[in-house]
Amino acid sequence: MKQALEVTGDDMQELQGEKLSPIEKRNILVKQVIKPLFKKYGFSAKGSNWYREIEDAYIIVHLMNSQFNDARLGVRFRFHISASKKDEIRDTLSNQWIHNSFHNELLQFAFLPYGGMMSPFYAGDMYRIDGYGKDTPVEGICKRIGEDFEQYILPELCAIQSYEDFMEMRGRKKKRYEEKEIKVFQYYYAVQTAGVTRWCGDPSRPFREMMDLRKKLGLSAEDILSHLEWLDICRENSYYPDFDARGLVEELARQASKEEAGFFV
Repeated sequence: MKQALEVTGDDMQELQGEKLSPIEKRNILVKQVIKPLFKKYGFSAKGSNWYREIEDAYIIVHLMNSQFNDARLGVRFRFHISASKKDEIRDTLSNQWIHNSFHNELLQFAFLPYGGMMSPFYAGDMYRIDGYGKDTPVEGICKRIGEDFEQYILPELCAIQSYEDFMEMRGRKKKRYEEKEIKVFQYYYAVQTAGVTRWCGDPSRPFREMMDLRKKLGLSAEDILSHLEWLDICRENSYYPDFDARGLVEELARQASKEEAGFFV
């Protein structure tokens, strides 16, 4: 698997000494890592789609790029993972078939620990390469995202034998987002973004919104102080890495403690 997980050979020799754009890095990732891995695990390809036949259906993976990609914001993309029953489709190579399958889709981060939020390339529901002055070595990108597919995504997809298996797996993946640690991590990302708005604009509105979000997620003051080390990951992955949300999280926790003690109704 060395060639599948590392950028080697003629392509890298041509690129040595050149500064790669985020788009070029994504293209290298897809060409030298993603495509070989899908082939290794028995998927056929059509453009930016990969599919694998199972008993009564096809497992489909569709690569979708953000329409807002540029050098400043970086390149964002995601993988839609779904299944279509054989008796519900006519042409397994049609674009209509690909897009009709999205009603039961999962995204790539549903397969990763903590919903993918530990990844240095996490950006909501998308991977993001570079942006805002970052220049990540393409070798590191290929290694980390290659491991996502090699260790987590593709082995689990290849264990699926039927449409029913896929839907059962989908239910389990969706339920994971109800776990408290996932909600805490999501909250930290939200506070990281809201904190910049707070300091740069209306100081009270983002605070109120984060208090409301805490209640909606069912988190206590203790919960939102439980994994403060994750805030560094959220900061590094955000568009505003110069802002440290720790003080805001602690302030939100103090307010939550007061409410929990009955000081506010």
